[in-house]
Amino acid sequence: MLISLTNITGARNRGVDALVSSSIAGLTKVLNGVNFAVHTNDFLFDSWRYIDTAKVIWSYLTATGDHSHSPLLNKSLYKVAQIAEKPLSKNKRIRLDTITTIKKSDLIIPSGGDIFTSDYGNLRKHLAYVAISDRRKVYLMGHTIGPFNKKDKDDFLRSVDGIAAISAREEETFQYLKSLDVQTDVHLTADVAFTLSTLSEYDTAQFAYRRYGFDGQQPTVALSISQGIIRYSNLNAGEYYKLFAEICDYFLQQGKAIMLIPHVMERNPNNNDVLACDEVLKRISVSGRVYVASGEPSAVELKSIIGLCEGLIGTRTHATIASMSQLVPTVSLAYSRKAYGIMTDVYGAASAGAVTIDVKEMSASKVIDAYECTLSAPIDAGRMQAIKDRAKLNFTLASKLIEGR
Repeated sequence: MLISLTNITGARNRGVDALVSSSIAGLTKVLNGVNFAVHTNDFLFDSWRYIDTAKVIWSYLTATGDHSHSPLLNKSLYKVAQIAEKPLSKNKRIRLDTITTIKKSDLIIPSGGDIFTSDYGNLRKHLAYVAISDRRKVYLMGHTIGPFNKKDKDDFLRSVDGIAAISAREEETFQYLKSLDVQTDVHLTADVAFTLSTLSEYDTAQFAYRRYGFDGQQPTVALSISQGIIRYSNLNAGEYYKLFAEICDYFLQQGKAIMLIPHVMERNPNNNDVLACDEVLKRISVSGRVYVASGEPSAVELKSIIGLCEGLIGTRTHATIASMSQLVPTVSLAYSRKAYGIMTDVYGAASAGAVTIDVKEMSASKVIDAYECTLSAPIDAGRMQAIKDRAKLNFTLASKLIEGR
């Protein structure tokens, strides 16, 4: 049995790694004898990251610019690409049989979290794997979907008509899909990364100390600082770094330590959080312990590190999921609808607004007030368990889809 996980940008983004790793682990638990193909834009890195768990293939279809609005033109180009795969697949350095593998797969799961939207201007390339697949084998698992402009909405609805199923990772997406009258089964689940494992308490402590010198002697505030959000939200870079430095100064003055979390470390400097952390470090003026979770930790290792912290202030969605899934108090600095939907599911509609801040409206005082608020209003353990159960439902649905066919 073969499952293809597609639309993977690459595991240098630990949010992507969280999606892939938790999907492989969860699906393995419910399906016997299952193998995985990870179709990724970052072949060499992901071949190393998933060496023991999946066959990795270069996803040249999504490594391009956006595709045409014409389904006929796109399908013609995909057919040409498949013909070209046979001689090119003899390349020993990189696997190029992405379409050939899709044709052999028992289930195709486009991943990515919030790729089916008009926000990024590249919807049609992300629909490529739907277009080349037997639609009965396509399962959009655990997504935030929309909003769409008129053309994108038409393209999306036409593409997903008759696919096996869609699962929405929060209530807002579920209701949005219902309003679109999508012609397939739609289920309310949760982000699969809520099920991501962690290291043992002992192994986490050893990892944190040996790698970063972190001994856990002080209450520690984790900050996931996104470099990409500057471009996404058209922010002033200098003011953005200064704001986070002011937040760090405040907590250092309170006698707390700081753990900076670069959750995305892509080759593109515009989306490499290590650079953002470096810029913030330069601007911190108060002495104290400041750690940076650098190197190449996996999503599991970063989640384990976050679990050692008193709370997290996060601009990366999967950093906030890593913290909330461990009941770590969390503030989300939001640049898109996905953050509001997930925070509302976790904290409830009445409380989510107090701990979710629009990045275009954030200030040091607002973020600090939100942090104090989240410390005083712990995440409800029962609500979180229900969300984790909904996340596991993604895998049960996948199993039923395969069994039903």
